[in-house]
Amino acid sequence: MRGLLKKVWRDLAQRRIRSILTILGIALGVGGIVAITSTSRNLVRVQRETFANTSQANINYWVWNAPASLAPLLEADPRIDAVELRLTSIARWRAGEAWRDIELVGIEDFGQVRANQFDLVQGLFPNSGEVLLDISASQVEGLVPGSEIAIRDQDQNERYLRVSGISRSPSYLSSTITNIAVGYVPATFLRRIMNIPGSNQLLIKLHDPRDTQAVVEYVDRLLRRQGIQAGEAQARRPEQFPGSRELDALLIIMYIFSGMGLALSSLLVFNTLSANVAEQINEIAILKALGATRLQVLLVYVAEAFAYGLIGTVLGLGAGIAGGWRLTTWIADLGNTAAGFRLAPEGVALGILVGIGVTLSGSLLPAWQGTRVLIREALDSYGIASDYGQARIDRWLRRIRWFPPLLAMGLRNLSRRKTRTALTLFVVALATAAFLSAMATRDSVNSTIDDVYATYNADAWVWLGESVSSQFSDLLVSVEGVYEAEGWAIANGIVGLAEARLWGLPANSTLYRQVMREGRWFQADEPEAMVLSSELADDQGIRVDDGVEVQINGQTRAFHVVGIAIDNTIFLGSTLSGKAFLPRETLGRMIGQQDRVSLFALGLASRDPASVDRILAEIERKFRQLQPVVQPVYAEIETALEASRLLTLALIAMVLLIALVGSLGILNTLTLSILERRREIAILRATGATNIALVLVFLTEGMALGGIGWLVGLLLGYPSGRLFTGQLEGVLFALDYTLSLRAILASAGFTLLLAIASSLGPALGAAQTSASAALRYE
Repeated sequence: MRGLLKKVWRDLAQRRIRSILTILGIALGVGGIVAITSTSRNLVRVQRETFANTSQANINYWVWNAPASLAPLLEADPRIDAVELRLTSIARWRAGEAWRDIELVGIEDFGQVRANQFDLVQGLFPNSGEVLLDISASQVEGLVPGSEIAIRDQDQNERYLRVSGISRSPSYLSSTITNIAVGYVPATFLRRIMNIPGSNQLLIKLHDPRDTQAVVEYVDRLLRRQGIQAGEAQARRPEQFPGSRELDALLIIMYIFSGMGLALSSLLVFNTLSANVAEQINEIAILKALGATRLQVLLVYVAEAFAYGLIGTVLGLGAGIAGGWRLTTWIADLGNTAAGFRLAPEGVALGILVGIGVTLSGSLLPAWQGTRVLIREALDSYGIASDYGQARIDRWLRRIRWFPPLLAMGLRNLSRRKTRTALTLFVVALATAAFLSAMATRDSVNSTIDDVYATYNADAWVWLGESVSSQFSDLLVSVEGVYEAEGWAIANGIVGLAEARLWGLPANSTLYRQVMREGRWFQADEPEAMVLSSELADDQGIRVDDGVEVQINGQTRAFHVVGIAIDNTIFLGSTLSGKAFLPRETLGRMIGQQDRVSLFALGLASRDPASVDRILAEIERKFRQLQPVVQPVYAEIETALEASRLLTLALIAMVLLIALVGSLGILNTLTLSILERRREIAILRATGATNIALVLVFLTEGMALGGIGWLVGLLLGYPSGRLFTGQLEGVLFALDYTLSLRAILASAGFTLLLAIASSLGPALGAAQTSASAALRYE
């Protein structure tokens, strides 16, 4: 055993560069698995604790001017744990020169917040003339308690508020993503601005979330009896939180990339052990001559692989724990939650299992090949494959006459160790495929976002504080700069057997450009006609001309499916990707709002942000008695692209890790190639080869590996990109897969740059080798 350990240590120590590269590759794969597993477990725990400890509301209603007496009336129901009425308003604010959106939340008593609680991070709760600002907004603007901000109300009047403190609210995503800050103010202050005595937000916390549907039906009836206008209930389950879909997508991407990293690490181990066996043919022959069995020879190299795996796993665990802590903290900050990092035992166990298991599995084949070496063949070996020059590819490479001799020599070197070359090509191909997958995923997400805002052709949305006649659109069109206005109705319901978002649109809508996959759009004289989104139809096997039942508020109505549209986005506050489109008048009758709507889509004469803001400000001023909330589409696009940028950053980080492992593969191969061909280097030196000539030989070999690997990577890149987007579709929405020529050209540049960067070190090392040093190799 002692002799075995000495042998293992000698191999690791004498081949330091090779050992470091292999160990680093294993550490990267293990670290990624540990970091991602720990992050996902920590975030699930944090969100569960946040939901419980901050009394997150299970049900959220928009209401209009609800009296304070509504809260005790609802709390009399034994299923309801807590009720809170709030007042909210979207305004504009600035701390410097630029105006931004802010949601002002009016609180009656900051000492008695019972639902959607928030933490006081710094300072004090606000009094009159003060605001408690969200931590993400304060960090962006560099604000602290005592700073002053300006608020512009719907009448375009500026008011100045002193920042009393900084808050952290898990009910809202970070303003760095949404571009909307959150500020808590006394409800009395907001009532003076909005000029209403009641509240417009109803939060309900249940004892048991399983009672959600029954309580929603009860509250709907109660609100109707009380004559309180209300929007549709927004129910939230404990496992849902702001940004949960995007987080799931991020973790899926990272898991896939970590798996690719581990696969590459296994190939690195295979490559390294194959090189060790090739270099130690004479040692194997001596061991066999002294009576060593095949099992004993096998154990020598398996033990060496175990050493690689053990060291790499230990380093990977450390890196994974540190990376998991940073990743958890970063994502928690985006979700406005305070995350205390806890080590996930299952992540550590998985890291150890994968690190050791992948290493040992990658070592078995080269170790077994080492046991098959015959003593006579081993002692006759000259450092290259015995069949070198006999294979078809060798004969083909010898026919290359039009290349300069040094470049041709670099190309021919690829066929010396065919197995090693094939493995290296596969490693480079995987790195290229990973790059293409990342580019395709990013382009697919961005392309889909662009398509969404082409389908939803509106330039802005207006929510009114109360329902009005659909003819109100004529008044909106009278505002200068508005050329089209359509009243839309939106509700959640059950279509067939699935929950879906119901959209009541005018049959001749110009602000919704339907993209039909099958069938047609409904006509104005078809009150029972319905168009389903492709996802909703496919999930239930519904086809054109089928009948389908729709349930809303306990009422059921039959519809005839006339078409299937391509529109599976999650939009306008929904958490449901399945959609059903029906005539606005029909949906209005089903929800008790016949010919009345509160949401309007606007088409504007100009899409310039400054012009859009001016038009919307005029709408707020002109119709301020209806408390309009306006949302420009350009701001929604910026928010969507910001979330896409976060996904892109994660993709870039993962690609860099994969690229590093791929670079290690090329570096390892060329380093071994130089070690095995030191005699040839000596001969080239003795015949007058210059440093540049030697660099060209090995740089050509590295670039050839990169070029061929890129071609193979192109074949792998398309299906792997499909795999990535397919996984994202499961948690986000349907994506139009896009693999552009720009991405293909960028992948070529990426792979060749990777090959050049990886080849320079070994090539320069070969150039510095003297003839005398090379001849003393043995």
